[in-house]
Amino acid sequence: MLYKKQEKSDHWMIIPLRHEAKLIFTRQFRDRIPELTSPEFNTHIKTIGKLAGITQMVKFSYKKGNQTITVTKSKYERVTSHTARRSFCTNEFLAGTPVELIMKISDHKRTKDFYKYIRITPEEAARKIKELWMARNDMKLIKETVVEMERL
Repeated sequence: MLYKKQEKSDHWMIIPLRHEAKLIFTRQFRDRIPELTSPEFNTHIKTIGKLAGITQMVKFSYKKGNQTITVTKSKYERVTSHTARRSFCTNEFLAGTPVELIMKISDHKRTKDFYKYIRITPEEAARKIKELWMARNDMKLIKETVVEMERL
């Protein structure tokens, strides 16, 4: 487990480590997390993104005064610690982890804010609902209804 005190909220977070992360942690850092500033961390995470092959070009826009500026960059250049946090929350949500548990690690206080924070496409939402229906055996009921309707 990692224990981290949030600077912003002054709360302690306890983060479980996956087996692979534990191996990296013990081999690479000898159980000691290096102290990095946010800019240093973001530089390193961009390097990791590049090495991982996250190189597709993406367009993004931002406002500067009254102007909208559109820029195209490699996707890895846009990755930050915030991207990692948002991705963790979204991926765990899609994997079916209870929202309350994700919020304990992400330090979200309100469910309403959490749901604004995660990013899922309409297709991901539909796939997740279908998985839940199948787990509850609701898909069997739908198929039986379609067969019944075809007989009419």
